[in-house]
Amino acid sequence: MDEQIEKYFKYTSPDEALERILKNSRLSPRVIDVSVHESLGYVLAEDIVSTIPIPIDNIAHFDGYAVRSSDTLKASTINPLRLKVVGRIDSIREHNLDIKDGETVYVVTGAKIPKNADAVIPVERVRLLGEYIEILEPVKRGEHVTFRGADIDGGEIIQKKGDIVRPQTIKYLLDTGRYRVKVYDKPRVALIGIGDELTSNIEEANGKKLETSSIMVSYYVKEFGGVPIRFEAVPDSPSQIIKTVKNSLRENDICVTIGGVSLGVRDLCWTTLSKLPESMPIARGLKVQPGRATSVVLIDGKPVIMLPGHIQSTISGTINILVPLISCMQGLPIKDLFPRVRAEIVEDLTVREYISFTRIRFVKLAKNRDGFIAKPILGDSSMIGPLISCNGFIKIPEKIEKISRGSKLDVYLLSWSELLYLFSKYNEWTGPS
Repeated sequence: MDEQIEKYFKYTSPDEALERILKNSRLSPRVIDVSVHESLGYVLAEDIVSTIPIPIDNIAHFDGYAVRSSDTLKASTINPLRLKVVGRIDSIREHNLDIKDGETVYVVTGAKIPKNADAVIPVERVRLLGEYIEILEPVKRGEHVTFRGADIDGGEIIQKKGDIVRPQTIKYLLDTGRYRVKVYDKPRVALIGIGDELTSNIEEANGKKLETSSIMVSYYVKEFGGVPIRFEAVPDSPSQIIKTVKNSLRENDICVTIGGVSLGVRDLCWTTLSKLPESMPIARGLKVQPGRATSVVLIDGKPVIMLPGHIQSTISGTINILVPLISCMQGLPIKDLFPRVRAEIVEDLTVREYISFTRIRFVKLAKNRDGFIAKPILGDSSMIGPLISCNGFIKIPEKIEKISRGSKLDVYLLSWSELLYLFSKYNEWTGPS
């Protein structure tokens, strides 16, 4: 490794960098109380416990006739049995109807059946003869009836703290009269592109380069539960970098700068931000390649993640540092955040550089009759082509120089939507190994 680079970078493993951030920062999950209608996608900060049994009464599973099963024991095609229809329950409103020997009541699906009824005969299985029904076979207790508490018992934990609120969670809460719920607030992430050559204004893109990296990172923030806040691109000016970063931290939990973090004359982020009186340096470089220039400081206790501008390095820093912090702030684990499948490498892969680092290589997944196979898609860290072609990435541990053809490794998918794509394409997922 270049000794000049080693002089300025003090490379830290991503795990150690995260440990330092969590130990020294003000980051912690925030519990908020939100309307159930607005809770979709949030992480629960409390167990959801059933306060009532579901259903709360014995209810009909079909439109039909509620009966006492003991009244039907002698019914047969040779000896049809008649029961007298003494009422109708045409809605799910509360009632106190009862039936006696030889009687039945018409009920609609979801309606409470009479107190001593224990079965429902669907309408298509009876003959209606005036004020009587005729049945040709006996019914068993519980046929076409959902008994009280059969779905969910009182006191049962429906979903646990740390689970994601889903549409069915919302329906359950509303059905049981619960209109607010405690969840972890979504972390707010400020995104700032750095560089004289950049503009956030599409109308200025002819003379400058449109800043798009923050747009890309914003989708990762959203996918993993955060709220991205994009700022205008900032030139390579210490005063403007300081001003924008400090402004961004007033109302946001994490600041991410993209670009200006290496050793060139215009790479001013680290030298500017790490020397502020209120700054605590956390990591000057990560032991991961690409993405090794990724650096972190705390300013007033809040993380500022400085991502390199080359696209593969930007993504590497995002998945190794930013995504785990977003997860942590929602009360979730910081490891094993990306879906993965087991796959066979289809060609030799030799990686001799940065032997003391974890190396990330992007791969294209396909399927054969034995399972998933992965083809490495190589290219410099500035190249977007490998990212367009790939589905995910592999991690090559430190001290490993060669991955031999036929080796089986975990392939980490770049997003949960990639998992959906794979599942729909191949109709199979091997699951986490």
